[in-house]
Amino acid sequence: GGAPPDMVIMCDNGAIAGFAHDKVIMPLDDILKSIGADMSDIIPASLKWTQYQGKQYGLPFGQDTWGLYYNTDMFTAAGLDPAKPPTTPDELWSDAEKLTKWNADGSLAVAGFIPDDPDRNLESTSNLFNCQFYDEANKKITVNSPECVAWFNWYKKWYDTYNKNNAMVNLISTRTGGDAGLMQTGQLAMAIYGEWENGAAYLSANAPQLKYDTAPIPAIDPDKYGAAFINGNAWFIPTGSTNPEAAAKFGMYLMTDEPSKTMDIQNASVPQLKSLLTDSTLTAIPHQQTFLSLVNHKDAWTTPMISVYGQLKDGLGSALSAVTTSGADPQKALDDLAADLQSKLDANGP
Repeated sequence: GGAPPDMVIMCDNGAIAGFAHDKVIMPLDDILKSIGADMSDIIPASLKWTQYQGKQYGLPFGQDTWGLYYNTDMFTAAGLDPAKPPTTPDELWSDAEKLTKWNADGSLAVAGFIPDDPDRNLESTSNLFNCQFYDEANKKITVNSPECVAWFNWYKKWYDTYNKNNAMVNLISTRTGGDAGLMQTGQLAMAIYGEWENGAAYLSANAPQLKYDTAPIPAIDPDKYGAAFINGNAWFIPTGSTNPEAAAKFGMYLMTDEPSKTMDIQNASVPQLKSLLTDSTLTAIPHQQTFLSLVNHKDAWTTPMISVYGQLKDGLGSALSAVTTSGADPQKALDDLAADLQSKLDANGP
């Protein structure tokens, strides 16, 4: 209850569709038009993750994307070329085999790659396997498609091979020092992390001796290699705001170069503005060019903007855990999830 604030900045777009569906936040199209807002400098893919049912419900203010980080010294020691990171899942598997080291007791000394550490990486890998969560044209949940089942089986293969006697889970349990903890301690050769790990407070501060490089996450389809999942911070105007026009004007000020660049540097984010993709301050950050290119790729993607997305994401996480650690069948786990969410979508609308 009570009067809402005139503006809210949220650090994850996952709730946008639900908020819009429930009319917690306002559509901005008419307000932005009335103040003469110019959005031509905003990366098109960045606008998509603040839209719902064809309307703009917020605007991005700094964003995140994910890529492959890899230890270049370990590549060299394993006979791999650090200038040639894996570009396909098969290459990733082959390189990981060469990089993995076992202790005499059967525990993992170094994992070549772990598909779900520190995050399950569901959003950042699915589309690279041509797995689509939702069919917009037919309003259907599609997480149980053959492509999505194959994607889940990809996770399962890592666990079937490297988690005997809980070797991989036990290694993950030793991680300290943030998301990149295992790479910082030399226990993980390749990993999927967000662009913020290149920020001054992250890998360079926590592991100054680490020599690493970055690349796009491997993809089945060569045309998708170099594309990535994006989301991040965004501003919204709550329903019931008493000053929506003033809030929108301030929001558009945030869409200009200087405040956006300040936010990107402070949060170690990538910009939502095309003009900042070539900014000398941002391009000078070591390893950050990978991520500046990823967000501007023609096939960059975001989450499906549907009211049940939060439940879909949680459900995928639970289904994946059941598959990787409890022996659940991927097809059945995804069939059950799709059926449950479709019924909720049909009942409540997208």
